[in-house]
Amino acid sequence: MGSPISVLILENDSNSVFDLVREMKAGGLSPLYRVVESFPSWETTVHEEDWDAIICSTRKPFHSEIPIYLQYLNDKKLDIPVILLSDSDEFTKNLSYMKSGVNDIIDRKNLLRLTEVLERERRELVYRKEKNTTETFLYQSLKEIQLQKFALDQANIVSITDANGIITYVNEAFTKVTGFSAPELIGQNHRILKSPDKTKEDWTKIWEIIQKGNVWRGEIRNIKKDGGDYWADTTIVPFTGQDKSVFQYIAIHHDITDRKLAEQQLTHDAFYDNLTGLPNRALFLARIEQKIFAYNMKDTGYPILFCINIDNFKRINHSLGNEAGDQVLQIFAKRLKQFSDSDAIITRMGADNFAILLTHILSIDEGVNFAQRLLERLGDPIPIGGYSIYLTASSGISGFGLGGKEADVLLRNAEIAMFHAKSQKVGTVSVFNQAMQEKIHFQLEIQNDLKKALTQNEIFVYYQPILDIKENKIGHWEALVRWRHPQRGMVSPGEFIPLAEDSGLIVPITKFVLERAADIIEEVQLKQGHHISIAVNLSPQVFFDQNIFHWIVDLHNRRNIPYTSLQVEITESLAMKNLSETVPILSNLIDIGVKVALDDFGTGFSSLSYLEKLPLSILKIDKSFLNNVEEGSKESFLLVSIINMAHDLGYSVVAEGVEELEQLELLKSFQCDKIQGYWLSKPIGSEDIIPFIIDFKSKQEKK
Repeated sequence: MGSPISVLILENDSNSVFDLVREMKAGGLSPLYRVVESFPSWETTVHEEDWDAIICSTRKPFHSEIPIYLQYLNDKKLDIPVILLSDSDEFTKNLSYMKSGVNDIIDRKNLLRLTEVLERERRELVYRKEKNTTETFLYQSLKEIQLQKFALDQANIVSITDANGIITYVNEAFTKVTGFSAPELIGQNHRILKSPDKTKEDWTKIWEIIQKGNVWRGEIRNIKKDGGDYWADTTIVPFTGQDKSVFQYIAIHHDITDRKLAEQQLTHDAFYDNLTGLPNRALFLARIEQKIFAYNMKDTGYPILFCINIDNFKRINHSLGNEAGDQVLQIFAKRLKQFSDSDAIITRMGADNFAILLTHILSIDEGVNFAQRLLERLGDPIPIGGYSIYLTASSGISGFGLGGKEADVLLRNAEIAMFHAKSQKVGTVSVFNQAMQEKIHFQLEIQNDLKKALTQNEIFVYYQPILDIKENKIGHWEALVRWRHPQRGMVSPGEFIPLAEDSGLIVPITKFVLERAADIIEEVQLKQGHHISIAVNLSPQVFFDQNIFHWIVDLHNRRNIPYTSLQVEITESLAMKNLSETVPILSNLIDIGVKVALDDFGTGFSSLSYLEKLPLSILKIDKSFLNNVEEGSKESFLLVSIINMAHDLGYSVVAEGVEELEQLELLKSFQCDKIQGYWLSKPIGSEDIIPFIIDFKSKQEKK
């Protein structure tokens, strides 16, 4: 059975409570715990048990009430350690609570320190209670027992000095923690331990307090004999004679080194990146502010900022694993330090983003030269697990002045320039200018408007028919999402789809398109009797991060939509991104009857060897293959080869972008299965689908 401990938990997330209890039990504790979710419950419960600790969530509603809980404990003189349960991205902000009386902070996603912290705080609590009892007893018993015998009987670290501060006695615990023997200490002043954390003025104030016969309490860092340091929670008690003059002092110490090291580690973790040891974003911003202040005061040390992002870094994690990715980041950080000036301030801002602050470069042109040479150096191969990893990186530059005059603005603009560089061509350098900022503002406006678009019926779906050449029938359609902005009018999918993917809005948009496709299938096929299947395009985020398989199964179960009436389209780049993940998802979809189309073939990897590995139903040839295609031309031979290869693999072929009758006739002769394009029809609204089908059938019957 584990060591019993009583814990009061302020948390309204049952999963989080379960994780806490499980971690305590795993750490050898046997918790007696109560969970409260409101302040009225807290007022009752906090008095019901002699709690060893309080664990309090920093999430709503508790985050705004933490000072109230701390004040309540203080007002009621309840000595109970308080440990905060914080999200990692709020860690720096929550660190301020340490000054308000919080004893420690635990990352809710990493509870490994929980048992250690609880046991430490329980020891500290026991010590404080014993100390209070000891001090009370000391005062009450001073005239009844000999001081030296009392001190020797205590479990604490004890030293006694005369009125001049000369050590006259130390117990065994004192010699053990300091490394000095008793003979080495007796007759010496406490300065032998150096106490580097306090100034001469600090010691003068302490002496003023105790020489007046008052007790002093505080924390002191001392130096051991071997040069190491230790922290002690110290109480110095002066003893006075009948004439009221002090004749000696007894100091009762408690070793709090473990707690102080934990606090230092918390502080370090709040301002430094654990993986690379580089300053994090919060500390980096503070350093930028310091350099800007110095530049404004002296007009020297021109601050110039470089944001650097590793291109396509996710490939490494996907192909070689996260451990290999971490090694690459560590080597990348090391190269940044090796290449940069010794005065450079380098940070890892998160994921695969880094930044450098320099003050010795005199112009932006010099900065561009530095960045280009840096990127060239960073491109040297990195040996990982028997592979040579070749990286490229993109960089954005902002200099003080045009790039901003405040730390956060300077950093933000360097990031904007870096994203601009990546959008133009990976592995390049861009210098921030106002046009970039305007473009970002425009994109943010569009992104914000896009959040409202779904709820305000601005998003809708058009459908483009696909002609089965051999059967001369319209049975297949592609769903194409559109956005009619109330002020801007029709917004191009090329503009808003990338923004939707970046913001995560592509997920609800894709669900919306699936539901609208189900509406059409219900109306056209289930009610009107016209066979129809509709293709929905999938983005990488929806495909990998969301379970598209369960979405479609749910659609089938809720609305009785036949699996065979649905089709998904993926791009080559998405399919090849991670075959080990792609293949099972596609196989599951095909197994239940959903058709899978590879869209825009020829614009991505175009590696024919991959095609036989992918579970597919349809190959859609990009319209660029139809350019300049004539009977007997090289382009025509290539097109015929692709069609024949797809047929050999069991896929049907759809040619996109057919705009002329001559193209249709040529594709017929090449045995292409289906065509899609403006020759047949532009995308049309849902209300026009049935009239289009009826009109098409009527025309065919008249031929």
